[in-house]
Amino acid sequence: MAIQKDYETPATGAIASYHVATMVTLDAISKATSVTVQSFLSADARAAGKSPMYQQQIMIAALPAAGVDAFAFADAQLVAAPSSDDAASRNPTRYTFAGATIVA
Repeated sequence: MAIQKDYETPATGAIASYHVATMVTLDAISKATSVTVQSFLSADARAAGKSPMYQQQIMIAALPAAGVDAFAFADAQLVAAPSSDDAASRNPTRYTFAGATIVA
């Protein structure tokens, strides 16, 4: 699965619109999920084997429920809107892809 959203990459300012969780790490002690996301110009660029334009690691303060695929959990969490508290201001990269669309 992938995430579709226009995102200005910090390194160059170029817009990447296709983002893929390539690695998900679960930490049982801290009850957190770490997601490595690679950003591509487009789905076609990734399919053509192009290098990602940007890569970042995003921490999620939760774990998937038992039996839930870690990558599906990560995608759903990455596109979720911030809670009503000030969580987004404490960890702005956590909500980089809020409001995005999950695509096949």
